[in-house]
Amino acid sequence: MDDNPGQGAPAPGSHMKLRRFAPVIACALVTAACGDVLGGVGDLSERIVHGEPTVPAVTTTVAAGGSGLSLTGVTGEMIWVNDGIGSPVDGLTAEQVIQQVWLRSDGVNPYVQSSRDEIAAALPGVEFPRLVPSTVSHVSSQLVFDLQTGTLGVSAAAAFGLWSAEPYSVPRSEGQLVVLWVGLAAGGGDGDGGISSYWDAEGRQLTWASGAYEYTLFCRTGVSEDACFTMAESMSELSIFAYLAAEETTTSQP
Repeated sequence: MDDNPGQGAPAPGSHMKLRRFAPVIACALVTAACGDVLGGVGDLSERIVHGEPTVPAVTTTVAAGGSGLSLTGVTGEMIWVNDGIGSPVDGLTAEQVIQQVWLRSDGVNPYVQSSRDEIAAALPGVEFPRLVPSTVSHVSSQLVFDLQTGTLGVSAAAAFGLWSAEPYSVPRSEGQLVVLWVGLAAGGGDGDGGISSYWDAEGRQLTWASGAYEYTLFCRTGVSEDACFTMAESMSELSIFAYLAAEETTTSQP
């Protein structure tokens, strides 16, 4: 199982636009909408994401505009289905983590199921949207390999599927609302923040570069254009989400 939405990434269509990031607006939306990301994990975690807090965190649903689904902050109730896969990554280098995941490969499917911790360790600084469609309940995640070399792919090194049901229990066209691919930017990359947008009958695809990575966000029909752009503008380091998940697990122990 993998997070190709049927035919893979949609080919660029005849409708394209280029949009620039709006960091100030995005930060305001994220700060207002992501109380659940920080809920119950303590002041230290809150400072990591927001800096020293000045007001209590709140949970707010951000209207996406148009007739599409609304967005909400990632919550602790969202199930990352591959978090139980693999071994701990503490103390391992990115190369060691990549090798650890590759050893689980069947050598046929380039998409290898991987945990949040593994992806965050294999791709330092990689990001994930802090705002997601309000009906998302599950996230699937994989590292993507070049089967000839056993190294991470270039155009796609990781993939995430955002589902409204248990992954692969329903057709992708019904349950998989959003797919995020992460590729490796040429020459290490230094993205300028511009977002290219394409759409066809299956949905909308956004592409942009940031830091060492190139991102492709595919939003199926039903997720509005505004919602798709807002997700792209709400990216935060995946390691933060993995850290918060670990904190929640620790604090829930008797």
